[in-house]
Amino acid sequence: MPYRFKAKTGYFMPTNFGPLSSQQACHYGDVTQLIILYLTDIDALSAYLPEPYAPADEPIVTVYCQVFREVDFLAGRGYNVVGVNLAAAFKGKKDKFIGAYAAVLWENDTIPIITGRELLGAPKLYADIPNPQKEGDNWRFYCSLYGTKLIEGEIKNAALVDDATRKQIENIGNENPWMGWKYIPKANWRGCEVSFPTMIPARATVSQAWMGECKHTFFKTDWGSTLYNSQILTALRKLKVKEYRAGVVTKGTLDLLVGESRKME
Repeated sequence: MPYRFKAKTGYFMPTNFGPLSSQQACHYGDVTQLIILYLTDIDALSAYLPEPYAPADEPIVTVYCQVFREVDFLAGRGYNVVGVNLAAAFKGKKDKFIGAYAAVLWENDTIPIITGRELLGAPKLYADIPNPQKEGDNWRFYCSLYGTKLIEGEIKNAALVDDATRKQIENIGNENPWMGWKYIPKANWRGCEVSFPTMIPARATVSQAWMGECKHTFFKTDWGSTLYNSQILTALRKLKVKEYRAGVVTKGTLDLLVGESRKME
């Protein structure tokens, strides 16, 4: 007898082996973040926001590296992320939000890539991402593909902040939702089967934080060395730095509230 899909049940491919158990929140028990924020040109940022997104009042670009450990859906394993967020306002018919639009993020484990793309609409790609390097008060990170660097970031002279500033950093992160766009093309690549904006709620704690000077590089690559990553990097390099706002390092935890993720309207 042929298999019949169960209604209102979650599947991932391959679907023929049955549904997977649902998880309302994904817990990350040990999180280190390196965050670089800079001001760019508002028209340049606007070019990479699909309607009804629009630039926030301040066109801030966030370049970040996250080191996730003690991840429950990986049975305690971990993975690393390098990504770029754009400060955006969502102006839908029903929903109005100010937050961070996920422009692109690279990860070094395929399990969270697949689940994040198919479930949440997060624009995830694979890359090699070593652990950040720390020398004294200086931190560095990068990601690469096939031996070619894609992005590099540095936070220098990072100084531990006081408790009030630490709490402020935590609050800002929790007040601004992470937003994306779920897009699944048709099998013949002529249009889409699914295309809509998503909100991906999360709740973070920050136990320690440092602030310092920062800089980053979006490298120039070609198709032969990094495939279609070269197109992404060509676009990111158009987000010129007007002013670096902050370099921040944090330690803490994260709960990704996948049970509350949804389509925005």
